[in-house]
Amino acid sequence: MLDFPVAPPIVVKDTPHKRKITMLSQARAYVDDMLHQRRLYKLREIKARLDGVKTEEEAIEAIGALRELLALEDLIA
Repeated sequence: MLDFPVAPPIVVKDTPHKRKITMLSQARAYVDDMLHQRRLYKLREIKARLDGVKTEEEAIEAIGALRELLALEDLIA
């Protein structure tokens, strides 16, 4: 499921350039990077959800949770 597409892609405010997340594997890598910078409880929860994806429905829900958190943190470009 690592190659599951993120549709529409998530464009994240990142330095020095915006970061575009188009695959589940990229979402997992982004959350890993964020966990090194921030210690948000929600990030750990989303990381667990992204790592545990086994079905298409779980992938869609995990990506939706990530998108929602990024929007709340004003990180979506």
